[in-house]
Amino acid sequence: MRNAQELKQTFSYISSIKGDKDDKTRLFIHVSVHGNNSGIGVGPDMITWDNLAKTVQQMYARLRYYHGPIILILSACGANKQKLTAELTAGVNSAHVPFIPPEYMFVFSDDTVLWTDAVVTWTIFYREASKLDFTDKIAVQDLLNRLHKSGFGNLKYCRWDNGSKEYKHFVPKDK
Repeated sequence: MRNAQELKQTFSYISSIKGDKDDKTRLFIHVSVHGNNSGIGVGPDMITWDNLAKTVQQMYARLRYYHGPIILILSACGANKQKLTAELTAGVNSAHVPFIPPEYMFVFSDDTVLWTDAVVTWTIFYREASKLDFTDKIAVQDLLNRLHKSGFGNLKYCRWDNGSKEYKHFVPKDK
């Protein structure tokens, strides 16, 4: 993506998916950009976490006909201090059109992410994620623990809990 407008166009395109109630195919949305604790940088544009949340919320409101799990990946420096999940939670609680935000969001738990580590970590993540049942949070945590032990990157997740209407967080720790 070259700029904020192109990111919005891409999310709009994704939201045009017409779902089949029997199709539970996972949808991974991977956004790899520069970032910091204020937001993400897409080309020359800085998108605040609040504005990104509005864009994601619009996409999810239109994706109501898609029935598979949706997993958002933010591969960016500073995404560990993201405010997207707080903004999405607030959006769920105040939305006129109900929507369920991304079931999972994965980010690096470190402030700075080396590109070489990101390439290796995401490659292993996707290989292993293809075998995962994302309704089994312990299996997802196990994957993140194994990635952490590899030394290439420490991922954390934000998992939407529909009962409490908030995100639950998990970060692997050194034992």
